[in-house]
Amino acid sequence: MKRIAVLSLTATLLLALPLAAKKKPAVEETKPVSRYIATQVAAVIDANAPQRLNRTDIPLTLLPTLFLPAQQNYLYPVFLFQVKNSDLNPVAALETPEVLSAKFHLFTRLYKLENGTLGAVVRERYIPFNLEENKSAFLPEAVNYYSVAGELFPAGNYLLALALSTPDFARITVVFGEVSLPDVAQLQGKLDTTPVFSVTGLKQKPVAETRLAIHKNSFAYNTLELSPNVSNEFKVGENLDLFFFILGAKPDAANAYNLQVTYRFKKEGKEVRKLGPVPAPGVIISQPIALTFTEITKNAKGVETDRKELKMEPGEYILEIELLDNVSKAAAVKEFKFRIVL
Repeated sequence: MKRIAVLSLTATLLLALPLAAKKKPAVEETKPVSRYIATQVAAVIDANAPQRLNRTDIPLTLLPTLFLPAQQNYLYPVFLFQVKNSDLNPVAALETPEVLSAKFHLFTRLYKLENGTLGAVVRERYIPFNLEENKSAFLPEAVNYYSVAGELFPAGNYLLALALSTPDFARITVVFGEVSLPDVAQLQGKLDTTPVFSVTGLKQKPVAETRLAIHKNSFAYNTLELSPNVSNEFKVGENLDLFFFILGAKPDAANAYNLQVTYRFKKEGKEVRKLGPVPAPGVIISQPIALTFTEITKNAKGVETDRKELKMEPGEYILEIELLDNVSKAAAVKEFKFRIVL
């Protein structure tokens, strides 16, 4: 996994965030919205939404939604789904036998959830989903994830219906997932974070995206293209490159943040490593962490005689992320679960 230098990444994000803040927020719709969804697909969604029954003519897995901050307490959700290459059944045209391609329709619909009850439709969208890959590089068993992002939403609870269909609608997949976007304005004396993930790659785009788009194994956030590790699986000796925003922090009288973060790695309930407290001068956390620990040997008198840097062993881990705002004294603990494999 490519390691990202924390200073470089943070500087890039600091430059990008003001641009994101200038983006006009989307307004929640309170009246019936335009119908962007094909009749055949809408009928499946309508029939299955009350019971949230998935239909997977095309095998597809909906992943947990990520979100990032925007202006005026709006949030930028990132919808993610995962598909195996062979299930997309790409084929080569006669005129281009070396290229495999497939065309699909992708639709999203969001319902408002009120105390868990299905409410009004607040957003519908259609995005073409076209794939193309050289036949020589195509791996049928490879599983990729795809992202849909590009709009701002107010805080609230939603039900996402994501649908994928063939152009003739002979195969229709509809999957449902709840989306919870926190109200940052209500974090009085409390801290929270955006979803924590590990970045495997980051690119600076020349211009910000201004419309919904589908990205393969990455997502767009204004002028950035980030590639999270959605499996939270790492090989022995690799690094975490943690990325998240702290929500609810308060600046001091000089408009500066004074935050600190402590990382505690636990395996089977036992702490195996502690890092920090680490000072954080801003709400953007970009923290590379090597998956190693220091083994210290001491003699009978307690004097250190040896020190070794060892790789963390395979297994399931919980990383506890302790947050403290030294200005407001607010604190929080978040968990990031991951596994190490050989």
